[in-house]
Amino acid sequence: MAEHPVKLVLDTSIYIPFINQGVAHPAIEIRQGRPLIYMCAVVMEELYAGALDVSSVKLLDKMHDTFSSMGRLMIPDEMDWQKTGKVVAQLGKKYGFEKMFLSRITNDLLIATTVRKIGAFVVTNNQKDFLRIQEYIDFKIY
Repeated sequence: MAEHPVKLVLDTSIYIPFINQGVAHPAIEIRQGRPLIYMCAVVMEELYAGALDVSSVKLLDKMHDTFSSMGRLMIPDEMDWQKTGKVVAQLGKKYGFEKMFLSRITNDLLIATTVRKIGAFVVTNNQKDFLRIQEYIDFKIY
């Protein structure tokens, strides 16, 4: 019996150590199912923002082109942006975060709102922020 695919979106925190070593994509092991990796445009933006040399940019260009050609590049739409703004306000009200933190969590919120549409898991090393987001948005964390 073939294993069913498990949709995953890797957060920037997962990619950075691999990209720093020149590896385009980390190896992912999951307990059940076969991983089917998607890319969120927000993660691509964060990775490009940290790409400080030509080889890193070329590696990211290749990643972008691969995900795009496979139809696995997910882009937040207007509803994702609307939901994100509302949840940023709720998080700020509940936790009293300073404005700098609220602007940083916006990207994580955009990732969460985008991945939930396809039922994917977010794979992250940043569990704390994503668990707070999960108080307002129904999505899966791995």
